[in-house]
Amino acid sequence: MNKIMKLICLLFLMLIVASCNKEPEFYTLETPVDQMLLKASSTEITLAKESENETAVTFTWDAAAQRGGANASITYFFRMYMADLHSNVTNLYENTSGERSISFTHSELNDILASWSILPGDKVTIEAEVIAQVNSSDQYLKPELSKIQLDVAGYDKNATAIYMVMLDGDGERTVRRMTEKIVGSGIYQSTAELKPCKYFFALSADSDYPCYMKGENGDNSLQYVTEEGDYEMLENTKRGTYTMVVDLNVFDVNIVSLYPLPKDGIWIVGNSCDVGWDLGVAKDKGGLTSKDPRHPELWTYTGNFHFNGGDNEFKLSVDLDWGGKFFFAPTAGANPAAEHELGEARYQDAGGDLKWSVASDGKYTLTVDLNEMKIYLNPAE
Repeated sequence: MNKIMKLICLLFLMLIVASCNKEPEFYTLETPVDQMLLKASSTEITLAKESENETAVTFTWDAAAQRGGANASITYFFRMYMADLHSNVTNLYENTSGERSISFTHSELNDILASWSILPGDKVTIEAEVIAQVNSSDQYLKPELSKIQLDVAGYDKNATAIYMVMLDGDGERTVRRMTEKIVGSGIYQSTAELKPCKYFFALSADSDYPCYMKGENGDNSLQYVTEEGDYEMLENTKRGTYTMVVDLNVFDVNIVSLYPLPKDGIWIVGNSCDVGWDLGVAKDKGGLTSKDPRHPELWTYTGNFHFNGGDNEFKLSVDLDWGGKFFFAPTAGANPAAEHELGEARYQDAGGDLKWSVASDGKYTLTVDLNEMKIYLNPAE
């Protein structure tokens, strides 16, 4: 009898172990059939800089299956990711227009490739996906998905350098390299001795094309040109030392004459500002800055200014030396908010210790324009 009981107990334990090892059963939602059939206007795309504002691809899809009852609604979402690396994915675009389509320009698609560290010219397979989310208060329904793949190759948005090609009246050709002051900004700058000439901007020192010729939006506008054709060069009538600034974000060129600074800086000093009359403090805290690569002629200082009944004053040092040159006010107590004359930097003995004053306490931005030789004072934003 004991043997029979032991056998029964053993069989019972085996049944328990077997039941513990059984795979658990989960409820799985049915995957809906793709009725949206996502399409792309092209599945082989070579992006081009000259077309960057044009549409590169348009995605369209049919309506998703209506599920979830009469009160359910559908919201469409769209995204793209690298077919080989799904962590490289765009934002999720929610379709709020009611139309079942979305488009991307050459520039927008190229920026996506750049954000994924895809080198210009390299072809990459992108998977596009539209997601139909069913909005129902009664039950959760698995979204309907539709996908399509396309191959895309991008372009180099901003060259590390461009080349100013100048042709004078005698046909003499001069080429000058221009680099970005801030890498990746698309703004190029160079200072050179100019004379009257016609000019354009090439992407290579060895070839005229592709290049930027005169555009249709004014004498200083640019347009991208891939090959020789009926295009007009820009024209310069100035003679002397000038700084050229090319902004390929807005396709224009600006030529300015910059007043030379002995120590490549301007420093405010005086009790009209928090710097006071200490040149050491002025060096550390009173420097005007030129941060806009598009406008190297503009230098600014933002800070608290003090009126004190008109007794507080300031001037601008260019040498950081009391015996050196300063920018002085045109008249004693001139208010730069209303009197904008700057004049050349000079020694104190050459015209007197004339200083500026503000009309009231406040936080202001002082701006010095080294091209127009003007000074401005405006409330800080």
